[in-house]
Order: sequence, then C-alpha cells, then structure tokens
Amino acid sequence: MRRIIPPGTAKLAVFCLISALAAPAVQAQRRDLRDEPRPAIYRSSDGIWLLDLPPAMEDALDRYNRDFEAWTVENYRGALDYEPSPRQVPWAVIGDFNGDGRADLAVAGRTDRDVVVVFVLSSGRSRYRAVEAEREPYDPDDPTSIRVPTLTYMYPGRYVVADARLAYPRQIVVDQAAVQISGGRRQGAVVYVVENNTVVPYYLSDRTAAPAPRGAQPRPVPPARPARPVRPDTSAITKGSSGTR
Repeated sequence: MRRIIPPGTAKLAVFCLISALAAPAVQAQRRDLRDEPRPAIYRSSDGIWLLDLPPAMEDALDRYNRDFEAWTVENYRGALDYEPSPRQVPWAVIGDFNGDGRADLAVAGRTDRDVVVVFVLSSGRSRYRAVEAEREPYDPDDPTSIRVPTLTYMYPGRYVVADARLAYPRQIVVDQAAVQISGGRRQGAVVYVVENNTVVPYYLSDRTAAPAPRGAQPRPVPPARPARPVRPDTSAITKGSSGTR
C-alpha cells in the first residue's frame, strides 16, 4: 500500500532530525563555556579588591610583554566615586567584548616604560590574544610622571560619540559590552568597542547627535589624554604588585 505524506511533513522531519543531531553539540559547547576557567574580580576577606586570571590569560599577557604588570587597588586610593563589583575595578573590567559568549578582559597596567591598557580577547576554548588599546610613556626615574587611567564597564546600547575635538557628535549602537576609559592624560572619556576583532576607540560626547557638515571629515583619534590624574602610591609601583594571583 502506498502511503501519501502530507505536504511539509518531510521538511519537518528533516528539521527535527537536524535539531536532534545538533542538540548534543550545543549542550557540549555550553558545558565548555561553563567549565572553562574564567577571570574573576573579588573582594578578599580583608576588604581588598583583587583580580584573578586563568593561566591562559596570563600567558597571553606574557606573550604581549613579559614586563607587563597590572595596577592594583593601591594605585587608586584617590578614586573615591568608583564602585567596584565582580564586573569591574578601576584597573580591570570583565565582559564579553567580542560577542562570542566567553569572558574577556580589559586591564590597565605598566611595562618598563609605558602605562598601557590591554584587551585580552578569547579566540576559542581557553585561548586568548592580547590587544593593546593605548599606551602612554612615563619616566621610570620619576614615579609622579605616571597617570593611571580608570576603566568602567559599559553596557550594550546607544551612545553619542564625537571626533577627537569632540565635534560632529553622532549616535552609535554598541551590540556587546564595552569599556570606558577616563583619567590618565586625556580630556573626557573614551569608550573602546571590539569591532571585527579590532579594538576601536570612540570619544564620548554629552551633546546631541547631529550630522556633520557636508564635506567635513572627522579627524583620526589621537592618543587619549585624561582630565583628572590620579597619582599612584609609589610604594606599589614595584615588580610583583600586579594584583593577580
């Protein structure tokens, strides 16, 4: 006896079969994301905020520069208005910046001659690469020449940004978490967004977005300069004071 299959039944059966075959892979990926080591910001029993990195992230920072040391809470004693949380401290922010579902890191610190901000972005299970966002030289013989930047977690959403002169404000849509950087030697604040595996800076503006005049070209973004420098505790600027475990 010949059976007649109602229209659409075959397509539904194929869809169900594909879904059934794909489900274990999706569940395995979720287990991988849940089980793989993640960076952590936490408050110790004595009330000090610390940054703890998995070995793969530490390796990525070593490949970037073996002299890199993250700042610690000692360098931000003057940051009175900042609210630390498991997502952010003044020198580090944790979030999914490249939209792959894994935790990434933005961290401020120093090398032997520069104050730097570095993004550590996931590129697969327990694989990371370090991308330098900005660099500001300092005098190693003069600790007062160091100006530490302040990092803040930025939620996805709409933001008004401008060019380097804070002209031509326009609105952008940020689809994933981002990082705002202020202080140091910059005027105003810069938000860093990961776009196509590249860390892109935008100057935040408090003006209403408007189209630029015809033919006007925004200038490229120069190295950022912070408004209110926070002087670090010079006793903390020593080898081994990275604040990571």
